[in-house]
Amino acid sequence: MPRGIECQSCHMPNREHTWLGIHDPTTFRQGAKLTASAHRSDRVTVLAELENVGAGHDLPTTPTPAVWLHIWLVDRDGAAIIGAWDSLRIGRDVYFAGGWHERADTRIPPGEHVTMARAWSGGRTAEATAARVTVEVYPDDYYEHLYEARLAGKLPAAQRTLYEQALARARSSHYVAFERTLPIALSSTR
Repeated sequence: MPRGIECQSCHMPNREHTWLGIHDPTTFRQGAKLTASAHRSDRVTVLAELENVGAGHDLPTTPTPAVWLHIWLVDRDGAAIIGAWDSLRIGRDVYFAGGWHERADTRIPPGEHVTMARAWSGGRTAEATAARVTVEVYPDDYYEHLYEARLAGKLPAAQRTLYEQALARARSSHYVAFERTLPIALSSTR
């Protein structure tokens, strides 16, 4: 119960036994806050920050989900500019090889934030009029990779069908939690 936030406050609102979590966009949005800015000087710079403002635990909690913070530069028609994008994975990345191993742990502790700052120059960057910042949630990310790995091998037809169905269900759980399109402000020069 860090910071006085009890599990039931978010996961069991109104004392209902629903156990809401990462699969519920509203619950995720209550625990996170996105702020972003974009400006142009000799390059276009975008700063995005995702903060854990409401979860009393790391966000996301377990190794199963992943949260992706994406930045794209877009032109006046809203089309993404090729080569002017980047993504940051937020989550705990684990794998099993004779035992459990951790590749990375980029989860956001309670009250903390992760910042993504990117800058682009040259190419079609001059056409950029805005930056689009998106937070996309993959609640079943670990399982998606597990099912894909199983499907890459030989399986009996009945098993293959079950893995394909499970993969389709896992992929259908993706959602966009936040999306901001920010005009690129001109930086003042001194």
